[in-house]
Amino acid sequence: MEDANYEWFLKADLSNYKGLYIAVAEGKVVEYGDDPKAVYSRAKEKQPTVEVVLWKVPKEEVLIL
Repeated sequence: MEDANYEWFLKADLSNYKGLYIAVAEGKVVEYGDDPKAVYSRAKEKQPTVEVVLWKVPKEEVLIL
């Protein structure tokens, strides 16, 4: 079973969000910031009917095996 959000995350250029939390909905970043609760809340206000995924973007490149 593939996870579309995970596949998107691996391919996305997130260099503008290094060290920040991002909220992703329907394959795009809808909110970002330092406070994960605030980021998620703002994202759910914008996208109340879809799944919102919250990630912390690493400050440096990470190898995922």
